Amino acid sequence: MTFSRLLNTIQANLLQLGVAACLICLLSGCGGARAESQPMGTVSGTVTLKGQPLTDCRVNFISQQGGSGAGGDLQPDGSFSFEGPIPTGTYSVFITLPEMFTPAQAQSKSGLASVPKKYHSQSTSDLTATVTEGDNNLTLELK
Repeated sequence: MTFSRLLNTIQANLLQLGVAACLICLLSGCGGARAESQPMGTVSGTVTLKGQPLTDCRVNFISQQGGSGAGGDLQPDGSFSFEGPIPTGTYSVFITLPEMFTPAQAQSKSGLASVPKKYHSQSTSDLTATVTEGDNNLTLELK
């Protein structure tokens, strides 16, 4: 195969990939309109464990109605906020390691290691939160 023929083949493949990418963007945009028509709420709050702010963890919400979810890393004062709004409804709440964690955080006696194991998984956590339309400032107490 000559160089010019190889170059033509590469250009044709890139064009096909570009068209495919445009179609994916257009099709995914169609689904976004339905999601935006749902009532949405912004979520922030505080997580405490035995009355003290929980840190070095991530709080996770998974919708009990549709499986959608969101999460936010806990700050040194136990506070969190989600980047954007989420659909209203009831959510199962569980705690994991932060999105970005160090090996020391993973082995630390604080953070996730101090959280009772039942809160480590959606399937075992009994903690729930209700998100309503508008701003939601939640206080989540782990026991």
